[in-house]
Amino acid sequence: MNVVDSNIWCYYFDKTLPEHKYVTDFIEKIIYEQKVAITNIILLEVLHFLFKRLGAEKGYDKANIFQRGNFQILEFTSNDFNKQIELMKEHAHKGLGSRDISIVVCMEKAGCKNLITHDKSFQNIGTINVIDPIADPEIDS
Repeated sequence: MNVVDSNIWCYYFDKTLPEHKYVTDFIEKIIYEQKVAITNIILLEVLHFLFKRLGAEKGYDKANIFQRGNFQILEFTSNDFNKQIELMKEHAHKGLGSRDISIVVCMEKAGCKNLITHDKSFQNIGTINVIDPIADPEIDS
């Protein structure tokens, strides 16, 4: 299972961004193969971006992919708070914020290893495999 970070979704949905061309085929392939997971925090970040950047109508239309697609949603809950603060203490100096760490918490809880992101800060987390379709457009999902 591949967790797709919010920055990749933003590049995928917004055709005006230069990164769009690097992520489109990659994301469509893993969506087709039903290998996609997101966290509830990522989902909120993407929805915010879609409505703010693309407007209400386009944002709504694009957001429907999460209702139509077969995505596994990893839930960050209050039960994850202790793990969150442990990982914040361990990794906050590496450029990761609380939302980033919540992704790591959800991934570890679900046993997911692959994070698709363009955020280089995640490369410093030893428990996950970072896949960056922009830095390496030849990678295979």
